[in-house]
Amino acid sequence: MAMISFSFPSPAKLPIKSPPSISNRINVADRLILRHLNAGDLRGAVSALDLMARDGIRPMDSVTFSSLLKSCIRARHFRLGKLVHARLIEFEIEPDSVLYNSLISLYSKSGDLTKAKDVFETMGRFGKRDVVSWSAMMACFGNNGREFDAIKLFVEFLEMGLVPNDYCYTAVIRACSNSDFVGVGRVILGFLMKTGHFESDVCVGCSLIDMFVKGENSFENAYKVFDKMSELNVVTWTLMITRCMQMGFPREAIRFFLDMVLSGFESDKFTLSSVFSACAELENLSLGRQLHSWAIRSGLADDVECSLVDMYAKCSADGSVDDCRKVFDRMQDHSVMSWTALITGYMQNCNLATEAINLFSEMITQGHVEPNHFTFSSAFKACGNVSDPRVGKQVLGHAFKRGLASNSSVSNSVISMFVKCDRMEDARTAFESLSEKNLVSYNTFLDGTCRNLDFEHAFELLSEIAERELGVSAFTFASLLSGVANVGSLRKGEQIHSQVLKLGLSCNQPVCNALISMYSKCGSIDTASRVFSLMDNRNVISWTSMITGFAKHGFAERVLETFNQMTKEGVKPNEVTYVAILSACSHVGLVSEGWRHFNSMYEDHKIKPKMEHYACMVDLLCRAGLLTDAFEFINTMPFQADVLVWRTFLGACRVHSNTELGKLAARKILEFDPNEPAAYIQLSNIYASAGKWEESTEMRRKMKERNLVKEGGCSWIEVGDKVHKFYVGDTSHPNAHQIYDELDWLITEIKRCGYVPDTDLVLHKLEEEDDEAKKEMLLYQHSEKIAVAFGLISTAKSRPMIQTSFWIFVLLAISGFSIMESRIQNNVGSTSIESNKGIEYLALNCRKHRAVLTDFGAIGDGKTSNTKAFREAITKLTTKAVDGGVQLIVPPGNWLTGSFNLTSHFTLFIQQGATILASQDESEYPMIPPLPSYGEARFTSLIYGSNLTDVVITDVTLINTQSAIRIKTAVGRGGYVKNIFARRFTMKTMKYVFWMTGSYKLHPVGGFDPKALPEISNINYRDMTAENVTISAKLEGIKNDPFTGLCMSNVTIALSPDPKKLQWNCTDVSGVTSRVKPEPCSLLPDKGTTMDCDFPTDKIPIESVVLNKCYA
Repeated sequence: MAMISFSFPSPAKLPIKSPPSISNRINVADRLILRHLNAGDLRGAVSALDLMARDGIRPMDSVTFSSLLKSCIRARHFRLGKLVHARLIEFEIEPDSVLYNSLISLYSKSGDLTKAKDVFETMGRFGKRDVVSWSAMMACFGNNGREFDAIKLFVEFLEMGLVPNDYCYTAVIRACSNSDFVGVGRVILGFLMKTGHFESDVCVGCSLIDMFVKGENSFENAYKVFDKMSELNVVTWTLMITRCMQMGFPREAIRFFLDMVLSGFESDKFTLSSVFSACAELENLSLGRQLHSWAIRSGLADDVECSLVDMYAKCSADGSVDDCRKVFDRMQDHSVMSWTALITGYMQNCNLATEAINLFSEMITQGHVEPNHFTFSSAFKACGNVSDPRVGKQVLGHAFKRGLASNSSVSNSVISMFVKCDRMEDARTAFESLSEKNLVSYNTFLDGTCRNLDFEHAFELLSEIAERELGVSAFTFASLLSGVANVGSLRKGEQIHSQVLKLGLSCNQPVCNALISMYSKCGSIDTASRVFSLMDNRNVISWTSMITGFAKHGFAERVLETFNQMTKEGVKPNEVTYVAILSACSHVGLVSEGWRHFNSMYEDHKIKPKMEHYACMVDLLCRAGLLTDAFEFINTMPFQADVLVWRTFLGACRVHSNTELGKLAARKILEFDPNEPAAYIQLSNIYASAGKWEESTEMRRKMKERNLVKEGGCSWIEVGDKVHKFYVGDTSHPNAHQIYDELDWLITEIKRCGYVPDTDLVLHKLEEEDDEAKKEMLLYQHSEKIAVAFGLISTAKSRPMIQTSFWIFVLLAISGFSIMESRIQNNVGSTSIESNKGIEYLALNCRKHRAVLTDFGAIGDGKTSNTKAFREAITKLTTKAVDGGVQLIVPPGNWLTGSFNLTSHFTLFIQQGATILASQDESEYPMIPPLPSYGEARFTSLIYGSNLTDVVITDVTLINTQSAIRIKTAVGRGGYVKNIFARRFTMKTMKYVFWMTGSYKLHPVGGFDPKALPEISNINYRDMTAENVTISAKLEGIKNDPFTGLCMSNVTIALSPDPKKLQWNCTDVSGVTSRVKPEPCSLLPDKGTTMDCDFPTDKIPIESVVLNKCYA
């Protein structure tokens, strides 16, 4: 063995000074780099590394490089990290496992998946992979949209016999945090429970919480994980609070925060930021201020200033942003987040959108902080709020300069801005220039097409969304429904409603709110009420939409009843709710009731009345003829009345011919805007009503001098798929000649009914000769009358008589006709019946003869039996069936009945709003002979027929059934049920959706073969929705003879309030599923989102049948 000896210098001699050895120089290099890192000087450390490389000095300690890489990752300086890797290769230093793992993390977080895979594969070649390496690579796949590869890697890891640790479980569970792979995540959860890892690490629990929130949208399951975690820390509590907020549960977020504090945990800046967001969502200023005080005492106020700015902006009850501005002004350093929060706060208050734009300009001018994509998005929204496309284009220029114009949120905000500014061509250009269009882009542009009544293009966009598989959102349908509501197109609204049902969005809160608004605006208030009553979860918008609907239809009592019910259920009204209530009181003259609600706004709910509420009160007083009270009320307002208030008052002055107050109101309006044409026109009309023609002419002359033109009012009507607009005296329509012929006929008819035109409404001085005749002619040329006339000649076969007459009355009443509604319906409406007007539907054959069920004494109260009426109606109609067919119309109502037989060449037309209820009285169901396979007689069905041809039943929806789709058989029956293809079902209220049983106990009488086994195979269900279901499926095959080839795709089942715990009861069956909710049993595994059950491509005979348009 070699001996090593050390010699020490003699005490009498000093050591000779010589250059340091190579080893010492390397140690110095490592220490120098680490000294920079410990001081937080990452760039200095990397610069030192570069200088050493130039001088030929190379650190040899891999710990130094690992520390450098970790610092680069923490600081998100990925470019520097890649430079360190390059130096590592240049120095030919062999990395250890720790260094390799740092490289995987570097490339994972920088989004360079290829490089990360290269590092991982290199580790495999040199045998340097450890559990951390596998975990890092799984996390890399999961974080970069390759979740399936992450799961696959986890399986490969297990197959190699390796034992996962907490980091490994965390990585794979995060990869399962989506709807596609949450089922795999559940399996891993089971594995965790069995191996005892579930309670071993906080990170595992947090990843499971995220999986259930993001994968299943189930906060309930997330809470179960949280509740079972053995160890909690501030991160876990903060995660639950944050997820509460993301799922729309701000109250629960605050409850979690209070529980956290009471449990002894101290909140950090992330916790407080989430709780401030909850306060902002709830507009709970009191709690927000208390938390602000807490943040100051805890020394965290500086860390949550952006959240404070946002909270104070959103919690301002009176629209003031003073508090959020104070927080902003006290900040020492303004970051892009604080600027954006302030600009957003101003932008969200429509009255301060101009100030928001000024703040953006100030930010740009100062140049200390560069705006980001969020800042630009808020700036564009502010431009849209003030309808200023010129400034919007300037902001867009700044976005282009900074390379942010292509950002999806910025480009979508640009489209929205142009839409709000009514610049659809610019919006179209912005939309079509997008390199990648997402669902928000489509929704924003689709909303614009709906606002501009371009429904043909809107439905094209809807089809394009479906083709690109972007997934139609609730906002898509809300925009469509809002658009059709603006033009009163009930037909299109019903088409959209049917698509909502097919896609399983019928329980979606925003969609239901839009449906309520649409049906209300389209005149179908009863349908709106039904949608409202079927909602399980109503928010303030739901209640307000219903209240607004009742208010627009003049149902003041129902408005107040609904409002009282709303407050009893603990829903706090908002500003819009009170606008609807005050409007309802105004329209029916409930002055004292209006005052009570106006005063209760602040007293009961701390809502400070805004300008629109004061305008409603002015309207209320004016309609009651209390002009002096209204004038005094305006003068005592806590802020200066705006144009809206004075316009309301000026209109009332014209109605009540009060010239003096009218002049004062017009003067006030012109002080706000000297170029406001409405003030001149109204004042001119007031003078004309009082016979002061010279003063009236002077007002018109002033308008002409200022080049002011009144914006022409228009009316529109939808025929087929096209919206037709009409203006006063419009002769531009291709059918103008027929329209005016129809209008002449209509005027003649209503004059015959006793109508006398009120020519005082024509506020123009004409020559005395033929003065009255000319005034009458001007009255008849109003746009709404022209639209009605066009509707009568175009939709003569598509509207029920009662609806046509109703809308004629409303439109004529607007124009000053003063004939009673009953006269219009009884006389003009009867002519509509002779003209064969009615509801359009498609059928093989149309019918020559018709009758209404009420003609036979039927009563639709849901209690009276109508069995006799149904039977008598069909018996009488049968005598005429061979002469062109017969039709029985069931009008809206609830029609209780027992069994009745149909006849050939017959249509049972069930109108919208009509429901046929099956009687529970057995005596109303006669016994009929047994079928060949049964030995006992049986009751007849509700609607029955035998040996019939040419029968049509319209608008059938099955509800309250035991099962919607049922296949029953048993051992001994033999035979087969196979190659079944069913799709596009809509089902409501049932015990089972799918029920298949192989143990049905009823058999043919004697002689059957007990060994005969049935064949049940290739059963396909697709594109189905069901509501209010107790059990999703009961699928019971036969032991040793299973039901095979079951396939279900795109099936959405909404459960009843009291569903069974076991939703899928499956035995002896096999098959596959895709996009089925609730999650099916394990015997029907999910095959991913792209699979669909195969359906025959060849047409069956009935699909080639050409249907005729018929009318009820």
